[in-house]
Amino acid sequence: MKEKRNGYTDRPVKELTEDLFGVEVYVAALCAFIGECDTPMTISIQGDWGSGKTSMMNMMKANLKSVFPIWFNTWQFSQFDMGNDLAFSMMDVLLSELDCDKDVRKKIIKGLSGFAKKAVTIMTDHALGGESAATIEEFMSGKALDYASEIKILKEEFQKAIDNKLTKTHFNRVVVFVDDLDRLQPSKAVELLEVLKLFLDCDRCVFVLAVDYEVVTLGIKQKFGGEVSEEKGRSFFDKIIQLPFKMPVSNYNIKNYVKEMMERIGIKTDDKEVTLYYNLIKTSIGCNPRSMKRLFNTFELLDRVTKATIINISDDNIRRRVLFAIICVQMYYEKFYIYLTSTQIDEDTFSALRDEKTVEDVLKEIYGIDPTETSIDEIKRMEVFLPHFIDALQIDEDGALSETELRNLRDILRSSVVTSVNASTDEIDENEIEWKYRNKNKDLVKAAAAILKNDDDLTFTPWMPRKARDDVRISDISAWHVWDTELGFNCCLEYYLSRANETTITMKLFVTLDNAKGLEEKFFEIMGENPLKFNTTPQKMPYGRYVYNNAKLVLASDESAQDQIAKVVKKAYSDVKETIESYKNRQSTS
Repeated sequence: MKEKRNGYTDRPVKELTEDLFGVEVYVAALCAFIGECDTPMTISIQGDWGSGKTSMMNMMKANLKSVFPIWFNTWQFSQFDMGNDLAFSMMDVLLSELDCDKDVRKKIIKGLSGFAKKAVTIMTDHALGGESAATIEEFMSGKALDYASEIKILKEEFQKAIDNKLTKTHFNRVVVFVDDLDRLQPSKAVELLEVLKLFLDCDRCVFVLAVDYEVVTLGIKQKFGGEVSEEKGRSFFDKIIQLPFKMPVSNYNIKNYVKEMMERIGIKTDDKEVTLYYNLIKTSIGCNPRSMKRLFNTFELLDRVTKATIINISDDNIRRRVLFAIICVQMYYEKFYIYLTSTQIDEDTFSALRDEKTVEDVLKEIYGIDPTETSIDEIKRMEVFLPHFIDALQIDEDGALSETELRNLRDILRSSVVTSVNASTDEIDENEIEWKYRNKNKDLVKAAAAILKNDDDLTFTPWMPRKARDDVRISDISAWHVWDTELGFNCCLEYYLSRANETTITMKLFVTLDNAKGLEEKFFEIMGENPLKFNTTPQKMPYGRYVYNNAKLVLASDESAQDQIAKVVKKAYSDVKETIESYKNRQSTS
């Protein structure tokens, strides 16, 4: 496949032949409506920034028949801080496009600038149902009648210009496209709509406006105060707009767009790969065209960087797939991206992220969210995104991540930080020793858990932190076992390994009330001061936990370390059970 690298500008689509999203049915329907509707007519094209409003209007303009089109870009004019003159600049452009006589244009614009702002304020106030003192005064003085008369004259002049232009061109209507209204200050956008409605609402004229309802309602509040109700804002919008059209982003043919983009830059495009890239986009940045262009631009740059700097990935398709998945994380899930670039994430963490039972808790830990809090929207979205992300890292498709797959991820992450504002890989190097300790402690915890399972049929579940905190190092690893005491609560025994120094591992033991808030007093009554009968009295935590620090010191190099740990845990379990049974016996005999 021949590579073609161009980069993707934010230039809107001009013709239907450039359309990659499959919106031709909407373009055709809008064009047919515009060609046959009663006039005057105003249509709003609504959608988020980057959703393709300008492209939609361009395609409509190119496919309309028997109409005279005029294009006005408010964004270009607004760059010059024209203040209140922006609306009149639009009027002048429209009259010029209609070949209106220069002297007539001057007369109209001069007349508008003399009274239009006040007239607009009065008309809008009434559209919102207002009866301000200023409005009543104007009407009582008779000036409102003068305004109405002047507006009528100006509309007649504009109508005459429309009729003359259509007679010359043999078209049946004028279609005015007003682009980028939603880039203006909302109050300025509302002023433009007011002028349009008062002076330009003429027969044989259709206005197509790129403006959102939200922009209009916000503009109304900016101009007339925050007390304007939602209902009145809607009423104003409905008076201006006869046909609202929302960009059909959810119906875009994104797979077709993704496939086309992949082909342009030489990525493998079989159905499976296209579907994976599509799922990565859909569950991260979403289907906004502008965001997708930015995504592919970032990819093209980092594709060149990683191709030159990463020599241990021989398969370009794998390198590119991993890179693309990382960029999706970088652009949309920044906190998770920073976590990936600041820690040597391992297969155990990915295993927990793959498990629907543990993924939410792991993400909350990574994001620094209390486990009891309701899951935030980003975490819910990440739960949907992660399976596709992990699929993108695969070489053998076994679901697990091999050391080779993890190395690919780490290497490409290092190269990707050049397009990130906040990420750095410095912490990975600084924590190299901690990660060596983590791996040793993890192996010991798992080995001891295997002995306990084999000898006493006790199931201990390993736990490891996903990131370091004030009271937890990345090398601190533990395992826990929960059982029903038959006293109205569950009990948890946990052994916790933490590095004291390069050669020594400190073992802690925790005995904890499990999932029984409100029973802390009863728990302490039953367990007494020292449920494990150690020589030292444990620390008691108010939420229902005994903490035995320095329960055992183990040499990291000792081959029997896991047996020593398992022996201590067995005795601790036996002591807790004995303490509980002793309490039961006392209760039954009393």
